[in-house]
Amino acid sequence: MIMFKFQWWKAALASLPMACTAGLVQAQTFSDGHGSISQAEVRMELDGAPPGVREQMNREQMERFIGNVLTERRLEGAAKAAGAADLPQVKAGIMRATREIVARAYMEGEVVKLAASLPDLTELARERYMGNLAAHVVPEGIRVSHILFTVNDEEEAKREVVVKARAAQVLKQLREGADFTELAKEHSEDPGSKRAGGEIRDWSDKGRFVPPFEEAAYALKPGEVSDLVRTRFGYHIIKLHEKRDARQKSFEEVKAGLVSALRQEFLGNKRAEWMKQFQGDKPVELDDATLEALKKP
Repeated sequence: MIMFKFQWWKAALASLPMACTAGLVQAQTFSDGHGSISQAEVRMELDGAPPGVREQMNREQMERFIGNVLTERRLEGAAKAAGAADLPQVKAGIMRATREIVARAYMEGEVVKLAASLPDLTELARERYMGNLAAHVVPEGIRVSHILFTVNDEEEAKREVVVKARAAQVLKQLREGADFTELAKEHSEDPGSKRAGGEIRDWSDKGRFVPPFEEAAYALKPGEVSDLVRTRFGYHIIKLHEKRDARQKSFEEVKAGLVSALRQEFLGNKRAEWMKQFQGDKPVELDDATLEALKKP
């Protein structure tokens, strides 16, 4: 089960999820004309799917996957008949894979047990919150849109005059009631916000923008549009949507994240302690000759 499924999972991850409906009668076996497989066997094969892929599979993807499994089974049979399973490198690969799968399954089960033994970490989380309040502050911020008319500082002054005149004309249209979003889509030269009508997505914390832009933006009231603002990027027309003051987050707002971080920390320590029983009590040592011998295929 190597090449075919690997390629299929990559294709599945790139596919859009499709809705599916449950039938009244479920097929218990599947055939591609040369072989068959039971639903129970398909389910076991699907257990190896990356998280989230299995749930998003559509009918075509599932059919392709089952067909690939049947093809790989026949390929495996032909390989065994040809003696490939007896090759030293194949035996070594099977041994490594078996060791890794068995060890991982065992470790995952033990980690679940360790996680169940963890105490309630709420009060410790509260102590960490109180001990570092500054880490849980929502900074002052704004939500803004802008229309940018770029000017390269190395260009001739004549070029800047032309750009400024064009920006002034757009500002005049805004003052006369034109729609900011539409003008931004038409005139803005900021590729990051042009398609969104000039809107800079989400909140921008104070200090994000260059000083002239930020000073002008914070001087506005929600809904207001600035005059032309010159920065090293060119001329901006800024519209302020919202402004927020800095505030301290409450413990309840950050509790889940703090508790989760503490659980991972405690669990990591417990896991490291548990692993000690399988580790040696002295380092492995190699001489130069042995090292060079091992490095050769």
